[in-house]
Amino acid sequence: MTVTNATRLAVPALALALLALAAAPAQAQLARTFVSNAVGNDANDCNRNTPCRTFQRAHDNTLAGGEITVLDPGGYGTVAINKAISIVNDGVGEAGVLVSGGFTGITVNTGVSDAVSLRGLTVKGIGFGGGNGIVFNSGKSLIVENCTLRTLTRIANGTGGFGIYISSGTSANVTVTNTLVAQSEGIGLWFVATGPNVSVKGILDRVAVYDGAESGIVVEQGAVVGGSIQVTARDSIAAGNAVDGFVVERIAVGAASLVLIRSTSANNGSAGLRVIGASGSTSLTVGESTISGNGSSWASNGTLRSYGDNNIIGNGDGDPAIPTVIAKK
Repeated sequence: MTVTNATRLAVPALALALLALAAAPAQAQLARTFVSNAVGNDANDCNRNTPCRTFQRAHDNTLAGGEITVLDPGGYGTVAINKAISIVNDGVGEAGVLVSGGFTGITVNTGVSDAVSLRGLTVKGIGFGGGNGIVFNSGKSLIVENCTLRTLTRIANGTGGFGIYISSGTSANVTVTNTLVAQSEGIGLWFVATGPNVSVKGILDRVAVYDGAESGIVVEQGAVVGGSIQVTARDSIAAGNAVDGFVVERIAVGAASLVLIRSTSANNGSAGLRVIGASGSTSLTVGESTISGNGSSWASNGTLRSYGDNNIIGNGDGDPAIPTVIAKK
């Protein structure tokens, strides 16, 4: 066979082309991806006209800082988030995650500079070994908006069953707004600072925790030295829970505080309000709120104080007044 000059040129050109194909990614990540129950397929690239089927596939194909958009109602599976991202359902119908077998619906394990936002999502437990709704382990911030978490059950060893569990090993800001947690076997909404010298700050706005088998909303500085947690709840409610309504607790050397404004603790099996920990470093301050129908109105070995404008009525302990503080002018 005679090798011509054209053949000599074509062979290396072909080799270079094959190498380039081998090095190229199978699919480029997108700044905005889409999921669809009706036409989605996880073999797709998650673009608008070729959406994916599950949150996890869309997450994996989305650039850090990007957004997943829900196109139609359906179940989209559990998701483990490891980068800054938003998952958004703006009213197309229920965008759901079913949880069983000890799994968690949405898990957040991100870096200290990563922000995560979840909007318009439903996480529902279906038994079969229990599980949790949303668990935040690390990150810069988390926003949960217009979400519903229901019937989360305990796993086989008797733990879990949390609606929203903020177990943060990094300093973080967490906001939960216009969100319902109902009928969980574990604590409905639990904030914990779990890392040394970690500062966690939380805002609850129009959050309702109903009919749980444990306490409704718990704010805890965990068993680490120097951690602190500060949460403010406005227009929120803890009602019908088997144990306490609102709880603030300090375990190790550090600080924990909860401020309740225009909120309600009603018909809980034990205390409407409970403070556990050293006075001064563990505090609950309440104003313009209602405490009604609980086993007892309040219990405290920390600092519990009122602005003197609360409604305390119909509790099992005869409705003793909370110590009053004077608001600064």
